[in-house]
Amino acid sequence: MKGAVALVVVALLAAGCATTTAAAPTAVPSVAAASATAFNQTDVAWIELTVPMTENAVAALDLAASHGAATAVTGQLLDGQRKLLDRLQTVRTRAGLPDVNIHSGHRLPGLITEADLVALRDAHGEDFSRRLLPLVGAHLAQLIVLSRGEQQSGAEPSTRALAGDITKAAQEQQGLVRG
Repeated sequence: MKGAVALVVVALLAAGCATTTAAAPTAVPSVAAASATAFNQTDVAWIELTVPMTENAVAALDLAASHGAATAVTGQLLDGQRKLLDRLQTVRTRAGLPDVNIHSGHRLPGLITEADLVALRDAHGEDFSRRLLPLVGAHLAQLIVLSRGEQQSGAEPSTRALAGDITKAAQEQQGLVRG
């Protein structure tokens, strides 16, 4: 049932984010377009959502050291999220997708928003940790849901494998958040 829900979420995101204007055809297809043909709508929607989700999680975790919440836990979480982000950005490039956050300004489950980041910048010490950990926990939970949907419905094999890796890593990181 969770897999079906994840598939519906990813499909709705893909449908809601699709554009209706077609690009003008070119005489010679680009390398990015040729390599992107192996990616289906689920792959694209998953990439377009998980990259900004992870970018914002990295931005939030990056504040920990300067806000009196520098712990081994936030350091481990930051390191793990940076590694995931590097891999996600690589897959986005392979898919021929632009480096644009199409979800900017949206309030989506697991997406740490600009308003959340502002609140974190204003918080320090225990208040910072009290705000940060639930945001990261929600981020990780949604990453798992979306990545399971990608594993089930994505088409591009290495992207599906990455989704499996992210599911496992996010589950491990949830243990860090819970303490």
